[in-house]
Amino acid sequence: MKFFKSIFSTFTIWVLAALLNALLSATWLCLFSTEYSYWPAGFGLTLVFTLIFSIPGMFIFWLVLLINWEKAMLFQSLLKAGFILSSLSSLILFLFDDTELERQQLFLSLSIVISSLTSIMVHFTIFKNIPSHKISNNYASVHS
Repeated sequence: MKFFKSIFSTFTIWVLAALLNALLSATWLCLFSTEYSYWPAGFGLTLVFTLIFSIPGMFIFWLVLLINWEKAMLFQSLLKAGFILSSLSSLILFLFDDTELERQQLFLSLSIVISSLTSIMVHFTIFKNIPSHKISNNYASVHS
């Protein structure tokens, strides 16, 4: 059951982060860029690239989730992992040789980090309850 809960949690975080990043990035590019003025295309392109480039990071995030599943500091561990992984992912933007993106890289990188941390924080109650359910289930089984 832990395996399926962790897959569901990481999948929803991954999709929510990609949607938030695409929303923030496409809006920013449409407002402040001269080459990216069509919002739906910017949203779709950002969403696809976010999903593709974040696959390795979500795999690592999922491993961190499984390793820390029963620990009381699960939420803090996931926030730290999310921040580190999204920061590393945002460095990919600096490898692109697009002059228009160069002027927008700082905000686009910031939107990757904001989206990642926001999607983890949306799942706060799920992560905070995982260790307490485990502890209360163990306590009930020992004292019954």
